[in-house]
Amino acid sequence: ETLRMKLAILSDIHGNYIALQSCLKHAWEQQVDAYLFLGDYLGEFPYPKKTLEILYELRSNYSCFFIRGNKEDYWINRRKDVRCDWKNGNHSIMAMLYNYENLTSADIDFFESLPISQRIAFDGMEPVLVCHGTPFANNKELHPNSEDFKDILHKCQENYIVCGHTHIQGIVYNSEKKIINAGAVGVPLKSPHKTQYMILTSDSCGWNPEFISLEYDVEKVIKELHESGLWDLSPYWCRITQHLLYTGEVSHGTALFHVMKLNGYKDPWYNIAPSYWEEALRELGIDQ
Repeated sequence: ETLRMKLAILSDIHGNYIALQSCLKHAWEQQVDAYLFLGDYLGEFPYPKKTLEILYELRSNYSCFFIRGNKEDYWINRRKDVRCDWKNGNHSIMAMLYNYENLTSADIDFFESLPISQRIAFDGMEPVLVCHGTPFANNKELHPNSEDFKDILHKCQENYIVCGHTHIQGIVYNSEKKIINAGAVGVPLKSPHKTQYMILTSDSCGWNPEFISLEYDVEKVIKELHESGLWDLSPYWCRITQHLLYTGEVSHGTALFHVMKLNGYKDPWYNIAPSYWEEALRELGIDQ
């Protein structure tokens, strides 16, 4: 008889603990056997300790696996280098500083202990390779259009590769090897007013993904961006966050890239002047 197993796979929480609670409640109701987290635990939202407390509690009560995303590297590298380039930047990086200043050394130790990819193998089932970006770099996208895609596939022995990072849920590649993206809990793209995760279920043929999108209290999230003071610290970053929650369009990376392509822009990414932010967000259709 084939063993059946259900794995809840959650990626890119970015500190949106309200969305995380919705996903975990749903996963618990589906009676999943284990939880896999693919990184980027904090980033855009206030009260980072609330996200971490939920994860730590879950870890002590259930079978959990954790992967390190590229966001975790910011906090790890910031601790290693007190002269880190974004330390004295302007409000462009205040969301990052806000998160960093709310972390304990034990939190950063936890991030540092995590692998960027892991082979998960249960008895009698096909192994699954889980990662944040690619199995070899947590800040790159695993996509057929990327130049090293074939090389990456060749290096991976597993037929199932599960990733996050792009915030776009779905089957990325479906051949002999399958690449499946769990989407984003915190700020999904192409999925306004929703939070996302994935359930992977084993059967005699391998693993089958079920992509979950849930409505949740986005207004409460927006309210906390203001109440926490994060909006005042990092107004442009929070405007992008709000727009993304409401519309599912324009990632933070896209907005940042847009600023840096503006005519006359010369500053480093962590020192963007308000006039450039205003121009970029206006061109991208991101309101006050």
